[in-house]
Amino acid sequence: MTDDETQAVKDAARLIGAATQAQRRETATAMADATPADILQLARSALARAEDTIAQVVERVPPPQPIACAANCPWCCHVRLTASPPEVLLVLDFIRTTFSDDQKSALKRKIANVDAFTRGRDGDARARMRLPCPLLKDGSCSVHAVRPLSCRAVVSVDVSACRRAYDSRMEQPVPQHEMQLNAANGVGYGLHAGLADAGFDIEDVEMNAALAIGLEDDTLAARWLGGAPVFAPATAVTASD
Repeated sequence: MTDDETQAVKDAARLIGAATQAQRRETATAMADATPADILQLARSALARAEDTIAQVVERVPPPQPIACAANCPWCCHVRLTASPPEVLLVLDFIRTTFSDDQKSALKRKIANVDAFTRGRDGDARARMRLPCPLLKDGSCSVHAVRPLSCRAVVSVDVSACRRAYDSRMEQPVPQHEMQLNAANGVGYGLHAGLADAGFDIEDVEMNAALAIGLEDDTLAARWLGGAPVFAPATAVTASD
């Protein structure tokens, strides 16, 4: 690695650190006396910060090959996905406000069907099951605009490796761009730390179970703000076979 490349990596790391701390401060402030609307705005802000940070670090430290991720490329969307409660609530709001009644009914059935098999399963078990995310539609993400930080973090530079990983039930590695991973995860760490600073439990919830819960409860955000353990069924891992 040249001196310029080393400096670029250091600059990118500093940007990620600054984004992490900024997200922590913003989250703690927003959650001090939050309303359901405030939660949605917080999640939108975190996703925007992640995209901005990703763009800056990728400019400084480009991937070794072009990013291969694109529409109709769902190979990674067959694993256990977790997200913070604000991110889940934003996805639920997107579904409620942009899907038709027929689309919402169909999605609820898909989520319930998948959740019956996946709830409580750990990452290894989920990879072996190789069940698609119920948010996929025609091979693409139906909530792409509000997809969680966990999804934004993972990018591949080799689509054939993604297919091999899928075929092997995620046992084969996928070459990724570490800086994009670190950038999205850094904002995620800040989001979690800010929630803890504001007195909320630090928890990632499993997406299928959380959506199954939320699509049956329009008061979920208010109840979560009030301290009710509404996401508890989506946090437990009870089976790994």
